[in-house]
Amino acid sequence: MYCCCVDSRDQCGHTLPEQLELFNNIRPLFANKPLIVVANKCDVKKINELSEEDQKIFADLTTDGISVIETSTLTEEGVIQVKNEACDRLLANRVETKMKGKKVHDVLNRLHLAMPAKRDEKERPPFIPEGALVRRKAMEVDAPKRKTERDLEVELGDDYILDLQKYWDLMNEDEKNDKIPEVWEGHNIADYIDPDIMKKLEDLEKEEELKEKAGEYDSDEESEDEEMQEIRVLAKQIKEKKQLLVMASKEKDVHGPRMPRTATKVERKKLEKQMGGLGLDMDDKDDSHYAQQARRSRSVALKRKRETSAPPTSKTRSQSASRPPRDKSGLRDPKMAKKAKKMMKNSQKDMNRHGKKGEADRHVFDLKPKHLLAGKRKSGTNDRR
Repeated sequence: MYCCCVDSRDQCGHTLPEQLELFNNIRPLFANKPLIVVANKCDVKKINELSEEDQKIFADLTTDGISVIETSTLTEEGVIQVKNEACDRLLANRVETKMKGKKVHDVLNRLHLAMPAKRDEKERPPFIPEGALVRRKAMEVDAPKRKTERDLEVELGDDYILDLQKYWDLMNEDEKNDKIPEVWEGHNIADYIDPDIMKKLEDLEKEEELKEKAGEYDSDEESEDEEMQEIRVLAKQIKEKKQLLVMASKEKDVHGPRMPRTATKVERKKLEKQMGGLGLDMDDKDDSHYAQQARRSRSVALKRKRETSAPPTSKTRSQSASRPPRDKSGLRDPKMAKKAKKMMKNSQKDMNRHGKKGEADRHVFDLKPKHLLAGKRKSGTNDRR
């Protein structure tokens, strides 16, 4: 079975006479073969809309016994007809070839077709189920095929928008694009929405506009006195200085507190001078946190120094120094400590040996395997040594 496709609209770069000349050149290859000529792009122009010369070309092909079918790959018009025609031609050709063989006579002699006689004049047309009729209607040749979402995506390109709600079967078509209500913890959120919320929002916006016009949100900086303005300037300077210090610490990659516990007196004086220059009162600095911390660290250092220099008496000995080590606690004399140490080593001996054993070490798990040495014996001595 052969199908020759012809562009009847001269959009392939070759005119219709040139395509006919090419077809006539290869036509001997299709001798004694079923042949169909497919005239494509009928969606642009039908055959009856062509010029008389072009119509005569297709008429001559029909006269020669070649079927001409108009198709369109864009709208898929006539595609099913070409498939059905090709299948029918191919089936008829195979039956005709079989009939020409010698085996057909032997098969026909074995067949008997019975023709029942009419019992009355009543007409009994063939019954076709309704489901078969529906399927036959769906397979009509020129029935338009519904485009899938993939076809629409290829056709529209970047303008394609996936909208699955358009296929919803609703009684009211206007409800297709409604927002689906959200459900949270088993409750529909739409049930808790105030229906007058938009009206209340408009009233609130109008109220805000009236307040802005009345000057309720205007700043009161112009009505401040000179002292308050100076405080604002100092606060701004302190904020800027703090930002500079933070940036400098990030550049140095220093992690830790800004004022360490071991700070010297010179550093504290320098800090007090800087903070005083920014406008902070540094007169009452004895109760400050860093001063208390310095006094506390000095007292702890002196206490440790006294403990290390004093002789270890029962009164001056600290709690950590009075506690014996773990390996000596519970032992009354050196003899008992030596015995405990020896017991510890003996108990650890097996674990040490297993820890040193590797995969390559030779080890005989059973010196006398029972399956080799026990069982029934033949006549002879039992001494195998």
